[in-house]
Amino acid sequence: MSAVLVTLQRPGVASAISESHSGELTGLVRTMGLEVCDALIARLGEPHPRFLVGTGKAEEIAARAKELGADCIVFDDDLAPSQQRNWEKMSGLAVIDRHEVILEIFAARAATREAALQVGLARLEYSLPRLTRAWTHLSRQRGGARGTRGEGETQLELDRRLVVRKIARLKRDIELVRGQRSTRRRRREEGALPTGSIVGYTNAGKSSLLNVLSGSNVLVEDKLFATLDPTTRRVRLGDGDDVLLTDTVGFIRRLPHDLIVAFKATLEETLLSDFLIHVLDASSPEVQEHHATTVAVLEELGVGMKPIITVFNKIDAADNGIYTAALQTRLPDSIEVSARTGEGIDRLKEAIGRLHTEGRPVVQITLPGSRHDLVALIHRTGKILTTHYDDNLIMIAAQIPERTRSLLAPFLVG
Repeated sequence: MSAVLVTLQRPGVASAISESHSGELTGLVRTMGLEVCDALIARLGEPHPRFLVGTGKAEEIAARAKELGADCIVFDDDLAPSQQRNWEKMSGLAVIDRHEVILEIFAARAATREAALQVGLARLEYSLPRLTRAWTHLSRQRGGARGTRGEGETQLELDRRLVVRKIARLKRDIELVRGQRSTRRRRREEGALPTGSIVGYTNAGKSSLLNVLSGSNVLVEDKLFATLDPTTRRVRLGDGDDVLLTDTVGFIRRLPHDLIVAFKATLEETLLSDFLIHVLDASSPEVQEHHATTVAVLEELGVGMKPIITVFNKIDAADNGIYTAALQTRLPDSIEVSARTGEGIDRLKEAIGRLHTEGRPVVQITLPGSRHDLVALIHRTGKILTTHYDDNLIMIAAQIPERTRSLLAPFLVG
């Protein structure tokens, strides 16, 4: 299938920004599996209630789509259900908006039961006010005595009730899956390992970075939203300490709010982690906008105050004329890496190690000589400074995280 794309340029928005937004929509549509016939940028003064754009501009866009033999028209903006119906009636083509494009991509990428349930819920909630699109031909058959209902209205109400029941069932199933995720998370927390989340704009190389850090094989594709499900891996740092890092769904400009809610289980990993690794694509000319978008979403989630390590990835592909030195100047503690070549990975591990140990008080721990399991726990989750053996006791001075400290409370001195 092929599509004509429409990006609206509002007053005061620079042409370069509109072109960048059009390019992102092109990437989304291609990820969805559609061929792009043309990408139009239309100037918009005031939004029009019928087509969002003026009638003349709407007819011009529809004529261009028909001229190219396109199967659908895709808008970078969100369309109201009535606008979507008006467009399809006028053009005779399928018309979808950015919201629906992202939903379709998420649906194609949902690899686990949890992601499939969440995508299903988001799609049903999106489709509920748009059910009339499917039954327009039946709604014309209304007739008979006053108070009777036509076939279209009856079918629409049946469909609406069916969708509402499906939404309720999916919400129950999602709560069940979240309970299972909470159980897995508690097991991880019992191990008392520090946890971090890798966040950033979609396609910034987060999964590739997790693979390099952990030596694992998380799915990596040069596509937007290549991974939806949170993936957690153990990472061994240079000093022998371990941390758990979780790869989260990529952020994107104007990510629909219902998708943030629908993928709350993914983002819960961000909410509950001890620190964040914010990955930026150093080769992208929109790196500053991507940084601002991700920071805004993190603040919306209430995690903007967590410790953050900023990482400029793909430095092997960065053109010095594009790579934004101004942003790096604002983030002097940022780290340059290449997940492809491995450059800078050791520096990143050192930064993670410093982050999860600095500021921790030194505690004195006295263990029975037989509790080598607890010695191993301290080694695994903290930093041992000194160790002394006296009779049948092991006396340790160490920096340990709060979770480990709570587990060792009976053995703390002072």
